[in-house]
Amino acid sequence: MERAKLILEYLRVLIWPATVLAICLVFRKQVVGLFSRIQRAQLPGGFSFDLAEGIQEAKALSTKVQEAPRPTHAEGRRGPTLPLTEANSRIIQLGLRPSPSGLDMSYYRNLAEQDPNVALAGLRIEFDVLARNLATGFKVPIERQDTGERLLRKLYDHGAITSEQMQLGLKVLQVCNATVHGQPVSLEQAKSVIQSAEVLADQYLSWLSWGFDDGWEPGGGING
Repeated sequence: MERAKLILEYLRVLIWPATVLAICLVFRKQVVGLFSRIQRAQLPGGFSFDLAEGIQEAKALSTKVQEAPRPTHAEGRRGPTLPLTEANSRIIQLGLRPSPSGLDMSYYRNLAEQDPNVALAGLRIEFDVLARNLATGFKVPIERQDTGERLLRKLYDHGAITSEQMQLGLKVLQVCNATVHGQPVSLEQAKSVIQSAEVLADQYLSWLSWGFDDGWEPGGGING
């Protein structure tokens, strides 16, 4: 019974991201063209972004994040790493929105084989979900209109994430936005962005493991 309820809840919260990705795959050319026109309307003169440079910056930032000291709130709280197979179960248990990929970045690598731009559009959705979940978990005030970028800055201002984590998240979102707005991306470029994003996904898994005081352990549910 509990498993059935979990599956129903999982489907309910994921229906919107799944629908968006399905629409992107079926109408990829129209969606890219639409976003491109919207962006040009918002920014007279057209949207300009050096994609290759942005991808290299994301790669460099991912290395800095891996090497940076852990946030103060994480010190002394090195719990077991959450298995990918349990990621969304744990997220739902905490009352958060499940990850479209189950926090498994190979989902986006496989999607990139079909369409690199659509893969990064999906990654954009993923990061918005993760930023909102982090803000909820750290009790950071959230407004309806908050974007992933704004939430990352709020998380940094509240000491929930490091400067390096914020910068990497912002850079990944910036690159994803550029591709969504019509800038073509190669398969190798998309995979590079996904690899950079994987660093933050792994740290998010750690947060789900040690970030709460409910006695939970991977594979064991709630202790007590």
